[in-house]
Amino acid sequence: MTVQLLSSPTHGSSPLALPSPSLVHWFQDVDAFGQMFYQQGLALTQLDTGRFEGSVIKLQIEDLQLLRLTANASLYTLGPKPPDTFTFSLSLAEPQGPFISHKQALSPQVLFGFDPSREVSLITPEQMQIAIVLVPRYRLDRYLHDVDRDDLDAKFFQQNAVQLDNQRLGDLRAYLNQIFYLADTNPDVLTRWSMTSPQGLSPALILGDLLPLLVNSLSTDPPCCTQVFSRAAMVQAAEAFMQDNLDRPLTLEAICQSIKTSKSALSYGFHDIFGLSPMAYLKTVRLHGVRRALRTSDPTQATVLGIANDYGFWHMGHFAKDYRRMFGESPSDTLRGEG
Repeated sequence: MTVQLLSSPTHGSSPLALPSPSLVHWFQDVDAFGQMFYQQGLALTQLDTGRFEGSVIKLQIEDLQLLRLTANASLYTLGPKPPDTFTFSLSLAEPQGPFISHKQALSPQVLFGFDPSREVSLITPEQMQIAIVLVPRYRLDRYLHDVDRDDLDAKFFQQNAVQLDNQRLGDLRAYLNQIFYLADTNPDVLTRWSMTSPQGLSPALILGDLLPLLVNSLSTDPPCCTQVFSRAAMVQAAEAFMQDNLDRPLTLEAICQSIKTSKSALSYGFHDIFGLSPMAYLKTVRLHGVRRALRTSDPTQATVLGIANDYGFWHMGHFAKDYRRMFGESPSDTLRGEG
């Protein structure tokens, strides 16, 4: 049994000065950060302004994956989960704000994201630290059978979130933090193990500890751990309308008319869920679209003006100021690959 090292990305990241081989990858580009997760087409939107900084530790232990993600900005993540996999997510520290999954605010003491039939829809708070454990369906099913936990059936996992008591939360956090601390400060402990060199930490030991901790934390009679936002459906309808009209000017009145609601109701809904006004959210989504187009365009063929116009920006002075404030660089630097 071996712990597999995953290669460090070079685009949008810079290495951390740690003992070799380093398992910590640093990013200043939110898209490269997202591609490190599952490489399944996740779309990340940075909701806070300022240059993004994030890190990923990614461990492959036999067929399990352990991830630790940190980010200095609130992120909105959408997209598919890996197939035939249960994805367990947990905040590694007391969060500065709520995690919002599928437009529902989660309790701070929650294990979430494990419904394999749902795609990812998650808003994380600023300065997040989150652990994600990806367990193949066959392995989890086999373990649940071995320990006679037939109460953890498909109906249970459809909840997508469960509240943990203080003891189980503390035990799971402490164990995961220990593994990630070793990966951060002494990765040789996780990579050096073999039958002739037992001083390392064996995959069998990690697997033997982690699955019981996860399963023991799951209760079939949890207290309510989510807060449903009353305007969630309205916000989702407005999001869809915005996505369909990114290339043309939109007013708040036009958005409200399209989904038959009032400006105040829509504004309250967006502030509750995203912490932004509807128009600020729209501008943020458009800026991310511009950035992705700039990063993938040929600077000898494309222009900042043309790409900005494609995403509904017509006043270049305001656009350039907003872009620099959002990403900490000019759009022309992004187009030239100098961001």
